[in-house]
Amino acid sequence: MASTVTYLLTRADVQKALSMADAVRAVEAAFVAYGEGRAQMPPKSYLRFERGDLRCMPAYLADVGLAAVKNVNVHPLNEELPTVMATVTVFDPDTGFPLAIMDGTYLTAMRTGAAGGIAAKYLARRDSAVACFVGAGRQAATQLAALMTTMPNIRKVLACDVDADRAEAFARGSAATYNVEASAAPLADAVSAADIVTTLTPVREPLIMKDYVRPGTHINAIGADAPGKQELESAILQAAKVVVDNWEQAAHGGEINVAVSQGLIARDDIHAEIGEVVTGKRPGRQSPDEITVFDSTGLAIQDVACAAHVYRRLTSDAHARASLQTVDFLAGD
Repeated sequence: MASTVTYLLTRADVQKALSMADAVRAVEAAFVAYGEGRAQMPPKSYLRFERGDLRCMPAYLADVGLAAVKNVNVHPLNEELPTVMATVTVFDPDTGFPLAIMDGTYLTAMRTGAAGGIAAKYLARRDSAVACFVGAGRQAATQLAALMTTMPNIRKVLACDVDADRAEAFARGSAATYNVEASAAPLADAVSAADIVTTLTPVREPLIMKDYVRPGTHINAIGADAPGKQELESAILQAAKVVVDNWEQAAHGGEINVAVSQGLIARDDIHAEIGEVVTGKRPGRQSPDEITVFDSTGLAIQDVACAAHVYRRLTSDAHARASLQTVDFLAGD
């Protein structure tokens, strides 16, 4: 008889099971599967509320033999609760049974960071040594962790934030964790000095001007996740080799959405989707002087890949399973 036990996995459980190295491996494999047509991923759907929105992200990866749906909210005005929270439900594709429901907030931060690290692996110069973070909040920490996993030559971290104390705190934490030189810095100066720039803000007016960006820079554009959001001056996109995670999502609400809506760039101007790059169907960086941009909107396949890793790691043997919370949804009188 098939098991009717569903595991309830807390953030602590997910943190124990998912390192950044794990996330990078899982997400890169998911990008390969997506690039080779071995993934199902319907479009992300939205419910919009007065104070925020709720997003539903389903996907199936045949390679890992599991499907999942992530539900994630974005409520910027939250004070007592996080502004972003998520849950991931993992399903058996053979029966449709919910195998696990797990915290998706930590998982989302990790898989988003992993995508940035993977993009840098293929699009940044291999000798990149200076990383700049525009926005020094929680997501910056996982972006840096991923870069330190995939870009071993990073030696200096520059932090920019409207909150000077937050930038200083991020710099101190970076130095202590990774034994790198790190400091807060003015935006234009930091971007101009960087080999890799990661943008992590919710702004609707560009912060990064083309004049700030020197030849050879790679930019991970992470912050834009809804129509009208834009961190980079459109002239950067027009001059750069642009790679998106998914054209439809990016054109709707990623970094490129404003430039697309204004007719400044079109699909033919986009170099590739990231799955095409990691599979070798399209080249990554081809010269040391080109500017490259990765527009990351976040794909449901990333969530499935990481959730599958967590589920299998935590339920791999009887001893590990014994400590987990469970529920039987089919139980009745």
